[in-house]
Amino acid sequence: MTKNPYEKEKSKCILCEHDIEVSYKNPRLLQQFVSTFSGRVYDRHITGLCSMQQTRVRQAIAMSRKAGHMPIFVKDPKYLRDPKLFNPLKPFRPHSFA
Repeated sequence: MTKNPYEKEKSKCILCEHDIEVSYKNPRLLQQFVSTFSGRVYDRHITGLCSMQQTRVRQAIAMSRKAGHMPIFVKDPKYLRDPKLFNPLKPFRPHSFA
């Protein structure tokens, strides 16, 4: 036996699991990672993304805002009814400062 049958499978973030390419031209996906009220990007402990995907999302959001595809301070109202990828009120991991 080379593999432990009782070992838990490594959890993947939602973008890695479904092999989703992050692009600044896709504001509908990027708006999922932005707060509705403040326009800030959610942290990793809330989104559940791996560190690589989190940096890609942050860079894509910054580039999309510079290109004019996304608003800077608030979430675009036409994306408010999109299905949620995660619940910001119930983070995946507790915050490091808590």
